[in-house]
Formats: sequence, structure tokens, C-alpha cells
Amino acid sequence: MRYERLTDIVRLAIRLQDAGGLTIDEIREEFAVSRRTAERMRRAVELAFGPLESVDWGDGRQRRRLPASGLADLIRVSADELVELETAALELQRSGREEGTSLLRDLAAKLRAFQRPAVQRQLDPDLEALMLAEGLAMRPGPRPKLEPGLLGVLREAIKANRVITFRYVSRTNGRRSRQQVEPHGLLYGRRAYLVGRRGETEAMRYWVLANMSEVGLTDKWFTHDAGFDLKAFARQSFGSFQEEPMEVVLRFRADATPDAAAFLFHPSQEISENEDGSLTVRFEAGGTLEMCWHLFTWGDSVAVEQPAELRVRLAEMCATLAEHHQTA
Repeated sequence: MRYERLTDIVRLAIRLQDAGGLTIDEIREEFAVSRRTAERMRRAVELAFGPLESVDWGDGRQRRRLPASGLADLIRVSADELVELETAALELQRSGREEGTSLLRDLAAKLRAFQRPAVQRQLDPDLEALMLAEGLAMRPGPRPKLEPGLLGVLREAIKANRVITFRYVSRTNGRRSRQQVEPHGLLYGRRAYLVGRRGETEAMRYWVLANMSEVGLTDKWFTHDAGFDLKAFARQSFGSFQEEPMEVVLRFRADATPDAAAFLFHPSQEISENEDGSLTVRFEAGGTLEMCWHLFTWGDSVAVEQPAELRVRLAEMCATLAEHHQTA
């Protein structure tokens, strides 16, 4: 059987699962084949997926449909695939995206329910073993908490080009304000951010989702900036602070090279291993403060070779923290 004919058989099997079924004439018209070929195709579906049911619409036409269980054996879900779904759900949960977590877990439940009971019984012990082995049953750690329903409103606003309003708490000074924003996109990382502007004359900026509350759609519409590129915008900064990009050169000790080589510091990065086994990482980005926050986690295994202002800022931050904890 030709590949394209096999594809048609699978397509026909899927179409025959419609509640109303299909007549021979409908199969012939949809697949542009003769009546004889349509009959052969329908018989092939029966041989592969089981007997068809008769459907009576009261119009005297012979309709046939494939029971919902007919394709169950064609779509098999593995424990590995379900673990990957649970991993993704946990990552969303850790970033405070409870709605996304629920959607992924609902999807996993639907996929499991689609399997035959015997397959489900095989899946359960394998799934439990993998989750425990990979530490997915309980993964500790802090995470931001997002207001319920927040992501749903933001997605609706982005799709429909609707202006939104929300209350916002500034990360820098704690000031509370009421914002009216034209949303252009969402970015996810250690924190989740809304990218937008407060009007056509203003530049794009970030808002931390965890700091937003009372989000609502307005009756105002806006024109999406056709020249705005979310990926290009995100690449300008190391984190969420938009600054003039600078050339950053980091040098990691030899014992930290394996970890640093496997880490993505920035999409524009270039890495090179030195003769002494150390690793040099180069990239261009703004966001000095957030670079310092991240570099602090590498301890003394990293040295900032340039720019000088980043090295000085990191040293000042470390000195301030040391003094604080010594006197606390």
C-alpha cells in the first residue's frame, strides 16, 4: 500500500469517529476517490480498527461510524511522556503559574483516561517509580504567587489587543500605583513578566506578574506595534532591567567549567575553554543588578573580567551583605 493511501486510511478512521458517521458517498467526495475505492477504504478501516456501527439519521442513507475505542490502541502513552508532562507542570507551579499547572495535569489525566484499563495498570507503577527517582513527588523551594485568573486575562488582552488596568507594587521602592497598559507579550524565567507600554509614545517595559493585582480588561483597543520583536527585546537584558547592552566577560575556574559550560547565561553567549581548564563566557546584555544577583550564586568560582562597573557593583553587593550578616 502506498504511503499516501495509508495516510488516507488513518484519516478516514479518525473521521469515522464522528457521532454521525459517514456514508459511502461522503467518503468518496471527501477523499476524491471512486465508489469502489471508498468501499475498499472503509473495509480496510474495519480490518485494522474493528467493526463499524450503523447510524440511523432517519434519511434512509447507510451511515457507518467507528466506536470511540477503535483508535485506543493506535495512541499509546508512555510513563516517560507523562513524567515529562508532570515535570513541566511542576516548573510552572514553581514559577507561580497555577493555571498552567492545572491545564497540564488535566491533559495528563485525559491522556491516561484514553488508554485501555490494562495499559493504565502498567502505567501507574512505572509513573510512580520515575517520579520518585527524579525527585518530582516533592520539590521544595520558594516561588512567586500569582493572582488567580491573572494569566487568563492577560492572554485574552494580548490576543484581542485590549488595554488592561491593574494595581502594581514597584520592586525598587514598594510604591503602589494604578497602571493602564497595552500588553504585547509574556516572558517566563526565574520570574514571570508582562511586556507592554503605557501608550504609543512610551517605550516597552516589564511588569512583574507577582506584583500585579486586580487585573481587568478595559473597553479600549490598541494597535499592536508591528515592529516589536519580543525575543529581540528580551535579548537586550540579562534579566528584566532594560539597560544599554555592555560586553560582559566572565572567567570560571577549572573545577566549575563543567557546570558553567552546561549553563545558558544569555542567548548571545560565546564560550571558550582556556589552557588551564578554566572557561571564558562572553555576551552582550544590560541589567547589571540582576547579573550581580546571579553571579553571587557562583561564589568565588567566577571572576568578572569586564566590564569594570559590573565587577565593582558585585564587590559592593558582597561587602554590603557580609557586613549586614555580621552585625545582624
